[in-house]
Amino acid sequence: MPSETITGVVLRYANYRERDRMLTLLSPDHGRVDVLSRGCRKPGSPLMPSSELFVQGDFVLFRQQDRYTLTSCAITEPFYSLRLDAYRLTCATYLVNLAQLAAQPEQAAPGLFRLLLQGLYHLTYGKDDQPALSVTNAYLLLYAAETGYRPRLNHCVRCGEPLPRDRGAKLDMVAGGLCCSRCTGGEQVALTAQQITWMRDVLAKGFDAPLGSADPLLFEALRRYVEHRLECSIKSSQFLP
Repeated sequence: MPSETITGVVLRYANYRERDRMLTLLSPDHGRVDVLSRGCRKPGSPLMPSSELFVQGDFVLFRQQDRYTLTSCAITEPFYSLRLDAYRLTCATYLVNLAQLAAQPEQAAPGLFRLLLQGLYHLTYGKDDQPALSVTNAYLLLYAAETGYRPRLNHCVRCGEPLPRDRGAKLDMVAGGLCCSRCTGGEQVALTAQQITWMRDVLAKGFDAPLGSADPLLFEALRRYVEHRLECSIKSSQFLP
């Protein structure tokens, strides 16, 4: 039976039987891949380091019909220090939870894979001017754009009028963007001009934009926007901001 090497990052694991784990990987070429890590929980197992959450590497898989079994892995980045900071760990868990919801089996996801790694790298190695919540906010916004829900920020999504750059507006969860002061109603969250400018910068520059200080109100708005679009709530977000 053939073996193949898949570049991926571990989105989730679940202990299985006494010594095994089921892993969910995100691969840029194969999307979501479910893998059995057999015997990884035995003392001294060489598979245990690669069967942890967030691990990035080249996973060698034995394939039998539609089932994959992990045989070895060359770890590229373990993101180990995320486990030493409870808040950054929670943010990183939220990032991989979102990625898992968007990824589909056997559907290439290079953009989602790249975005997740950028988020994890910034959470792990970010400087003092990149608080964990700001990284999470940027990820939420870029995730919305990557998955086809990019919010419209320059014109009112209901009436089409241009939005003044020096004024705030309301983020409309249903319509998918900002609304002017005349178009009210439904599920909307007020944003300041400064918050909207930040969103435009991040959509234009990605993580290269100045992420600034943590903004819990913006997190709540973006979380509601993304989870409304996904039509589900994510448990890990309850522990943020």
